[in-house]
Formats: sequence, structure tokens, C-alpha cells
Amino acid sequence: MHVDPFQGKLADLETALARVRSGSQIVTAMAAAEPQAFFEAVAGRCAALDGVVVHCANPSRLYPCFTDAALLGRLELRVLFLTGKVRDAQGNGRVHYVPQHLSQWSQNLARRGPIDLFWGTCSLPDRHGFVTLGPSVCYEADVLRTARAVVLEVNPRLPAVGGATCVPVARVDQFVLAERPAPALDAAVPDEVDRRIAAHVAGLVADGSTIQLGIGALPNAVGEALAGHRDLGVHTELINDAMMSLYRAGVITGRHKTLWPGVMVGAFVYGTPALYEFTDRHPAVALEPAAVVNDPYRIGRNHKMVSINTAVEVDLTGQVCSESLGHKELSGVGGAAETHIGAQRSAGGRGIIALHACAKRGLGSKIVAELKPGAKVSVSRNDVDTVVTEHGVAELRGRSVAERARALIAVAAPETREALTASARQYAYI
Repeated sequence: MHVDPFQGKLADLETALARVRSGSQIVTAMAAAEPQAFFEAVAGRCAALDGVVVHCANPSRLYPCFTDAALLGRLELRVLFLTGKVRDAQGNGRVHYVPQHLSQWSQNLARRGPIDLFWGTCSLPDRHGFVTLGPSVCYEADVLRTARAVVLEVNPRLPAVGGATCVPVARVDQFVLAERPAPALDAAVPDEVDRRIAAHVAGLVADGSTIQLGIGALPNAVGEALAGHRDLGVHTELINDAMMSLYRAGVITGRHKTLWPGVMVGAFVYGTPALYEFTDRHPAVALEPAAVVNDPYRIGRNHKMVSINTAVEVDLTGQVCSESLGHKELSGVGGAAETHIGAQRSAGGRGIIALHACAKRGLGSKIVAELKPGAKVSVSRNDVDTVVTEHGVAELRGRSVAERARALIAVAAPETREALTASARQYAYI
């Protein structure tokens, strides 16, 4: 007897979009799980509606809904984490960034009131009547459970990643077939400065540590620098290509991990198509909601937890800005503060901020006497631990302002140290 794997819930895109109505509060899946068909078509649907709000994160493209001036007042996009594709649209009346820690995303969405529609993506149904949410459960699984209606785009090209991703077909109101390549990121190639920074970072990571890495050329360089380590574990918001390479090289085993031993645990997967192929049904990869993965207390239970994040600039007292260039919003705090603080709760753990001593394209020192006007403090000086540049390691935790200023000046670019020292004296830091 033939059994409909979608239980009669398969619909075309136009039919599913009819669930978007004036005043709708909609949450969409993020990053590699982004519902591309929805974002390609929602501008047209909202042209005759009013007061529609879409909550999203890490948009991979500048879809028409982000730029169409005719949608002002009809559609608002609240972005939990900006990307380079959409940051210039922020603040134009349609796109608004929401500052919050990654672990708070699902909780804060729930506090706004009922979510009318969750629109995400999923793998093909299995023989047990389940689909998976694929490469992201940062907030998706939490929101899906309470949303008034659920629409999922079925994309056979999505990796089916284990963990909290499984959803019974019975919980979904409609499915839309939407086969597309999953949003992907090119593997950023480290330069020589990245590799010098990474060498310093790797020297701070003991064998058997549990690590958290971000995304980009510098984290990739750190991955390369860790190639000689043994028995590392992974507890991270993002599972990236560097971790895949370390696992394949036998460096990541999770043997000493306290939580989920032997398993790389994250909240989402984002990277190259090779990474998606690697994580597809891999028994050593699991995704859990960011409310779990990025809880600083839970992070601190890991064995020798080391969090490695980057930043835009650091001032001489230890304030870290990782999300803006002055008043210009660049990205978001994400989990930077949570992982940095959580790692320090771990026995033998450490929070590391790694950055170039000078910005590229001649934009000046990233170790500064004071943050730019309007800069957003992502990690407070009360929570900062260790700062690394290509010139060395600055230990800041538990140090006085004078000690911090001297340590940071020592890892700043040589040509900036005299001016930084003069400023430190002017401000009575030293």
C-alpha cells in the first residue's frame, strides 16, 4: 500500500504564502537552512498587505524584500544577525537589527507574543514519518514547537544533521518542494598575519581541550595551527570547515569532553558544500538549540573549554567591540560574549579574542586608546580574558588598567605603540 510521506500536506508556494496575512509575525530559519523560496516571493505577497514582520538571521542574499521601497510600512524585517549582504539596508525603515545574545534568540522571540508562522526548510521525510531541520536549530526547533502554523520547504540538497533537528510530519501544516543548493560560504583563505596570530592561539590550547571557533580566514588559520594537537573536542555555536578538517585528520575525537563525549555539538552548520556533505547523517555531529549550546554555565562544564573569537577593535582597558564600526552596524554580538565568559568558567578554560593588530585597507590600529564613537561593546572589560594579535598574547583577566594597557600596547603594531602610550598616560591609565 502506498503511503504519502507528506500526509497530504504538499502545497505549491502560492498556496503556502496565503498564510502570510496583514499583521503576521513570521520567523524564518537561518543561514544554510534559509527558506530561499519564501524570501524570493514574500515581497510580492506583501505588496497588498500591512504590518507583516519577518524575523530572520544571517541573510545569504539581498532579496527584493530587503530593498523594495514600496514595502515600507507593509513589511518589516527584524534581523537577529546582520551579514555583509544586508548590513547597508539596516535602518532604512524596513530592516532593523535586534541586539541580543545568541542563546536568547528563541526566548526573546517568544516574549513578543504568539508567532503566527514558522517558515523553515527540511530534508525529505524518512520512513518513520520524520523530517530534519537540516543545518540549523539555533532557534528554529524552539519556535516551531509553539508557532500557530508551520511551513517547511523540502530541499533534498540539505544535510540531515542529527540532534534536536527531527520533526514529525504531523507537526507541519504544509510542505513546499523547493530544491536549491543550500546557501554556502567560500572557504576564506588565511594570509600570513592570520597564520602568525593562529600560531600564538594554538600555543594556548592544550591537548584534550574543547574548542569553539567562529568563521572566516582567521578561524581557518587557527584550525590549520591546531593540526598537531591531540584529542580536541568541539562545543560551538557554529560547526565550520576547519572543524571538519580537524576531525578528518584525527585531531578532533571528543575523547575528553564532559558533555556529549565523542560528538561535535553546535547550533548550526554553515560553510562549503563539502561541509554539508560531511555533516549529512554523521553520527559524530549533533545540533542543539543555542539556548542549550550557548548557555555560559553549560559551556563552563566542558573540559578545558577554549573559546576563540575575533573583534573589530579593543581599547586599552579591555573593552571589545566585535559588531560595529563606530555607529555602523556590521554583524551582531551572536555568541561572542557567552562563549568568552562560559569558557572562563571551565577548569583550565580560556576566552580568547584574536585579531589583527591593524585593520586591512589602511584603516588603522585595532588596539585603540578608545573605541570609535558609537562602537558597541560586545565583551565588557569586566569579562575579557586574553587578547592575541600577530605580535603576541596579552593576558588581561584579573589585571589592573595599567597592566592591561601595557600588555595591549605590547601586542599592538610597533608603529602605533608610541601614540598609544602617550594616550594611556594622558588618560592616567599608566
